Amino acid sequence: MSQLYSETFGQGERVVMLHGWAMHSGVWRAFAQEIAKNNQVTCIDLPGHGRSSASCSSELNDWTARVIDVLPDEPCHFIAWSLGGNIALDIAEKFPDRMKSITLLASNPHFMKSKTWLGVSEDTLEVFEKNLNSNIDATLFRFMTMQVQGMSGVKLYLKKIKSVMQECATPNIQVLKNGLSLLRGSDLRQAVRNLTCPAQLILGSVDSLVPVSISNDCKVLLPALECHIIEGAGHIPSITHTKETLEIVQNFIKPRGVR
Repeated sequence: MSQLYSETFGQGERVVMLHGWAMHSGVWRAFAQEIAKNNQVTCIDLPGHGRSSASCSSELNDWTARVIDVLPDEPCHFIAWSLGGNIALDIAEKFPDRMKSITLLASNPHFMKSKTWLGVSEDTLEVFEKNLNSNIDATLFRFMTMQVQGMSGVKLYLKKIKSVMQECATPNIQVLKNGLSLLRGSDLRQAVRNLTCPAQLILGSVDSLVPVSISNDCKVLLPALECHIIEGAGHIPSITHTKETLEIVQNFIKPRGVR
Protein backbone atom coordinates (compact mmCIF):
# COMPACT_ATOMS: atom_id res chain seq x y z
CA MET A 1 0.00 0.00 0.00
CA SER A 2 1.70 3.19 -1.17
CA GLN A 3 1.45 6.28 0.99
CA LEU A 4 -0.84 9.15 0.15
CA TYR A 5 0.62 12.56 -0.65
CA SER A 6 0.21 15.24 1.99
CA GLU A 7 1.31 18.79 2.73
CA THR A 8 1.83 20.17 6.24
CA PHE A 9 1.91 23.81 7.33
CA GLY A 10 2.41 25.61 10.65
CA GLN A 11 2.71 24.59 14.29
CA GLY A 12 0.25 23.98 17.10
CA GLU A 13 -3.00 22.00 17.36
CA ARG A 14 -3.12 19.26 14.73
CA VAL A 15 -5.63 19.80 11.93
CA VAL A 16 -6.31 17.38 9.05
CA MET A 17 -8.07 18.56 5.89
CA LEU A 18 -9.74 16.22 3.37
CA HIS A 19 -10.88 17.46 -0.05
CA GLY A 20 -13.76 16.35 -2.27
CA TRP A 21 -14.37 14.32 -5.43
CA ALA A 22 -12.13 14.98 -8.46
CA MET A 23 -10.10 17.59 -6.53
CA HIS A 24 -6.83 17.57 -4.57
CA SER A 25 -5.40 19.30 -1.50
CA GLY A 26 -4.41 22.35 -3.53
CA VAL A 27 -8.08 23.30 -3.68
CA TRP A 28 -7.73 24.80 -0.23
CA ARG A 29 -4.02 25.39 0.20
CA ALA A 30 -4.51 29.15 0.72
CA PHE A 31 -7.36 28.42 3.15
CA ALA A 32 -5.17 25.89 4.99
CA GLN A 33 -2.30 28.34 5.27
CA GLU A 34 -4.59 30.80 7.04
CA ILE A 35 -5.60 28.12 9.55
CA ALA A 36 -1.91 27.20 9.89
CA LYS A 37 -1.15 30.59 11.39
CA ASN A 38 -2.29 29.11 14.71
CA ASN A 39 -2.27 25.35 14.03
CA GLN A 40 -0.33 22.58 12.33
CA VAL A 41 -2.38 21.70 9.25
CA THR A 42 -2.00 18.57 7.13
CA CYS A 43 -3.81 18.42 3.76
CA ILE A 44 -4.10 14.94 2.27
CA ASP A 45 -4.63 14.00 -1.38
CA LEU A 46 -7.23 11.22 -1.43
CA PRO A 47 -6.45 7.97 -3.29
CA GLY A 48 -5.97 8.55 -7.01
CA HIS A 49 -6.33 12.32 -6.63
CA GLY A 50 -3.65 14.96 -6.97
CA ARG A 51 -0.24 13.41 -6.26
CA SER A 52 -1.53 10.24 -4.56
CA SER A 53 -1.53 6.85 -6.24
CA ALA A 54 -4.71 5.23 -7.52
CA SER A 55 -4.71 1.86 -5.78
CA CYS A 56 -8.12 2.08 -4.12
CA SER A 57 -11.51 0.49 -4.73
CA SER A 58 -14.97 2.02 -4.49
CA GLU A 59 -15.31 0.77 -0.90
CA LEU A 60 -15.29 3.41 1.83
CA ASN A 61 -13.26 1.08 4.06
CA ASP A 62 -10.39 1.17 1.58
CA TRP A 63 -10.32 4.95 1.35
CA THR A 64 -10.46 5.28 5.14
CA ALA A 65 -7.63 2.78 5.60
CA ARG A 66 -5.42 4.71 3.21
CA VAL A 67 -6.06 8.00 5.02
CA ILE A 68 -5.57 6.47 8.48
CA ASP A 69 -2.17 5.21 7.32
CA VAL A 70 -0.85 8.78 6.95
CA LEU A 71 -2.59 10.46 9.88
CA PRO A 72 -0.66 11.78 12.88
CA ASP A 73 -0.79 9.27 15.73
CA GLU A 74 -2.78 11.61 17.96
CA PRO A 75 -6.25 13.20 18.05
CA CYS A 76 -6.73 15.82 15.34
CA HIS A 77 -9.29 18.39 14.29
CA PHE A 78 -10.77 17.29 10.96
CA ILE A 79 -12.03 19.71 8.32
CA ALA A 80 -13.63 17.68 5.55
CA TRP A 81 -15.24 18.97 2.39
CA SER A 82 -17.89 17.14 0.35
CA LEU A 83 -16.71 13.53 -0.30
CA GLY A 84 -14.00 14.07 2.32
CA GLY A 85 -16.77 14.34 4.91
CA ASN A 86 -17.80 10.74 4.29
CA ILE A 87 -14.26 9.58 5.00
CA ALA A 88 -13.94 11.77 8.09
CA LEU A 89 -17.22 10.41 9.49
CA ASP A 90 -16.04 6.86 8.86
CA ILE A 91 -12.80 7.63 10.72
CA ALA A 92 -14.78 9.13 13.60
CA GLU A 93 -16.87 5.98 13.89
CA LYS A 94 -14.01 3.48 13.61
CA PHE A 95 -11.20 5.45 15.25
CA PRO A 96 -12.84 7.93 17.65
CA ASP A 97 -9.58 8.36 19.54
CA ARG A 98 -8.08 10.04 16.43
CA MET A 99 -10.79 12.70 16.27
CA LYS A 100 -10.61 15.87 18.40
CA SER A 101 -13.36 17.62 16.44
CA ILE A 102 -15.00 17.39 13.04
CA THR A 103 -16.07 20.13 10.65
CA LEU A 104 -18.21 18.95 7.74
CA LEU A 105 -18.06 21.53 4.96
CA ALA A 106 -20.71 21.24 2.21
CA SER A 107 -20.93 17.54 3.04
CA ASN A 108 -23.93 15.22 3.24
CA PRO A 109 -23.75 12.01 5.34
CA HIS A 110 -26.22 10.43 2.91
CA PHE A 111 -25.31 11.94 -0.45
CA MET A 112 -28.08 10.26 -2.42
CA LYS A 113 -31.67 11.40 -2.33
CA SER A 114 -34.15 8.96 -0.82
CA LYS A 115 -37.75 9.00 0.38
CA THR A 116 -36.62 10.19 3.80
CA TRP A 117 -33.49 12.23 2.98
CA LEU A 118 -32.59 15.04 0.60
CA GLY A 119 -29.59 14.74 -1.65
CA VAL A 120 -28.50 14.24 -5.25
CA SER A 121 -30.84 12.22 -7.43
CA GLU A 122 -29.81 8.89 -8.91
CA ASP A 123 -30.45 10.30 -12.38
CA THR A 124 -27.92 13.10 -11.82
CA LEU A 125 -25.22 10.65 -10.76
CA GLU A 126 -25.98 8.33 -13.69
CA VAL A 127 -25.56 11.22 -16.13
CA PHE A 128 -22.20 12.08 -14.56
CA GLU A 129 -20.98 8.49 -14.89
CA LYS A 130 -22.19 8.24 -18.48
CA ASN A 131 -20.55 11.52 -19.46
CA LEU A 132 -17.23 10.49 -17.90
CA ASN A 133 -16.99 7.77 -20.54
CA SER A 134 -17.35 10.22 -23.41
CA ASN A 135 -15.57 13.36 -22.17
CA ILE A 136 -13.88 13.61 -18.78
CA ASP A 137 -12.86 17.26 -19.16
CA ALA A 138 -16.35 18.43 -20.10
CA THR A 139 -17.86 16.42 -17.22
CA LEU A 140 -15.48 17.93 -14.68
CA PHE A 141 -16.17 21.42 -16.03
CA ARG A 142 -19.87 20.74 -15.52
CA PHE A 143 -19.06 19.67 -11.96
CA MET A 144 -17.14 22.89 -11.35
CA THR A 145 -20.09 24.87 -12.68
CA MET A 146 -22.46 23.10 -10.28
CA GLN A 147 -20.25 24.12 -7.35
CA VAL A 148 -20.94 27.82 -7.98
CA GLN A 149 -24.39 27.53 -9.54
CA GLY A 150 -26.81 30.23 -8.39
CA MET A 151 -24.04 32.53 -7.17
CA SER A 152 -22.91 35.94 -8.35
CA GLY A 153 -19.37 36.23 -9.71
CA VAL A 154 -19.49 32.76 -11.26
CA LYS A 155 -16.82 33.41 -13.93
CA LEU A 156 -14.26 34.60 -11.39
CA TYR A 157 -14.80 31.60 -9.11
CA LEU A 158 -14.71 29.14 -12.00
CA LYS A 159 -11.38 30.60 -13.04
CA LYS A 160 -9.99 30.09 -9.52
CA ILE A 161 -11.25 26.51 -9.27
CA LYS A 162 -9.98 25.62 -12.74
CA SER A 163 -6.56 27.11 -11.97
CA VAL A 164 -6.27 24.97 -8.83
CA MET A 165 -7.42 21.80 -10.58
CA GLN A 166 -4.81 22.25 -13.30
CA GLU A 167 -1.98 21.99 -10.75
CA CYS A 168 -2.29 18.21 -11.00
CA ALA A 169 -3.27 15.66 -13.61
CA THR A 170 -6.96 14.77 -13.79
CA PRO A 171 -7.77 11.58 -11.84
CA ASN A 172 -8.25 8.63 -14.17
CA ILE A 173 -11.75 7.56 -15.10
CA GLN A 174 -11.79 4.53 -12.79
CA VAL A 175 -10.83 6.64 -9.77
CA LEU A 176 -13.61 9.09 -10.59
CA LYS A 177 -16.15 6.29 -11.00
CA ASN A 178 -14.99 4.70 -7.74
CA GLY A 179 -15.55 8.02 -5.98
CA LEU A 180 -19.07 8.30 -7.37
CA SER A 181 -19.80 4.72 -6.33
CA LEU A 182 -18.54 5.51 -2.83
CA LEU A 183 -20.92 8.47 -2.63
CA ARG A 184 -23.78 6.38 -3.96
CA GLY A 185 -23.25 3.55 -1.49
CA SER A 186 -22.32 5.40 1.69
CA ASP A 187 -24.75 6.10 4.50
CA LEU A 188 -22.98 7.79 7.40
CA ARG A 189 -26.07 8.94 9.27
CA GLN A 190 -25.40 6.47 12.08
CA ALA A 191 -21.84 7.76 12.29
CA VAL A 192 -23.29 11.26 12.84
CA ARG A 193 -25.51 9.89 15.63
CA ASN A 194 -22.49 8.24 17.26
CA LEU A 195 -20.18 11.26 17.23
CA THR A 196 -18.64 11.93 20.64
CA CYS A 197 -16.35 14.80 19.66
CA PRO A 198 -17.43 18.41 18.99
CA ALA A 199 -18.99 18.58 15.52
CA GLN A 200 -20.18 21.26 13.16
CA LEU A 201 -21.79 21.41 9.73
CA ILE A 202 -21.23 24.34 7.36
CA LEU A 203 -23.48 24.65 4.33
CA GLY A 204 -23.97 27.17 1.54
CA SER A 205 -27.47 28.55 1.15
CA VAL A 206 -27.47 28.01 -2.65
CA ASP A 207 -25.54 24.74 -2.79
CA SER A 208 -26.88 22.71 -5.74
CA LEU A 209 -25.30 19.44 -4.55
CA VAL A 210 -25.99 19.42 -0.79
CA PRO A 211 -29.45 20.75 0.11
CA VAL A 212 -29.24 23.33 2.88
CA SER A 213 -32.28 21.80 4.59
CA ILE A 214 -30.26 18.73 5.64
CA SER A 215 -28.98 20.86 8.52
CA ASN A 216 -32.30 20.28 10.30
CA ASP A 217 -32.19 16.54 9.64
CA CYS A 218 -28.58 16.32 10.86
CA LYS A 219 -29.55 18.17 14.05
CA VAL A 220 -32.15 15.47 14.66
CA LEU A 221 -29.41 12.85 14.33
CA LEU A 222 -27.07 14.79 16.65
CA PRO A 223 -28.69 17.57 18.70
CA ALA A 224 -25.26 18.84 19.81
CA LEU A 225 -24.24 19.48 16.18
CA GLU A 226 -23.42 23.12 15.46
CA CYS A 227 -24.91 24.20 12.12
CA HIS A 228 -23.92 27.25 10.08
CA ILE A 229 -25.46 28.47 6.84
CA ILE A 230 -23.36 30.84 4.71
CA GLU A 231 -25.73 33.04 2.74
CA GLY A 232 -25.07 33.16 -0.99
CA ALA A 233 -22.51 30.36 -0.91
CA GLY A 234 -22.64 27.29 -3.11
CA HIS A 235 -20.72 24.03 -2.81
CA ILE A 236 -17.21 25.41 -2.28
CA PRO A 237 -17.40 28.18 0.35
CA SER A 238 -13.70 27.89 1.22
CA ILE A 239 -13.01 29.60 -2.13
CA THR A 240 -16.10 31.72 -2.69
CA HIS A 241 -16.73 32.84 0.91
CA THR A 242 -13.29 32.42 2.43
CA LYS A 243 -13.55 35.04 5.19
CA GLU A 244 -16.87 33.77 6.54
CA THR A 245 -15.81 30.12 6.38
CA LEU A 246 -12.47 30.81 8.05
CA GLU A 247 -14.12 32.66 10.90
CA ILE A 248 -16.48 29.76 11.59
CA VAL A 249 -13.72 27.14 11.39
CA GLN A 250 -11.14 29.03 13.42
CA ASN A 251 -13.58 29.81 16.20
CA PHE A 252 -14.64 26.17 16.37
CA ILE A 253 -11.14 24.69 16.67
CA LYS A 254 -9.94 27.14 19.30
CA PRO A 255 -9.27 25.52 22.66
CA ARG A 256 -12.62 25.26 24.42
CA GLY A 257 -11.52 27.46 27.29
CA VAL A 258 -10.69 30.51 25.12
CA ARG A 259 -13.63 30.55 22.72
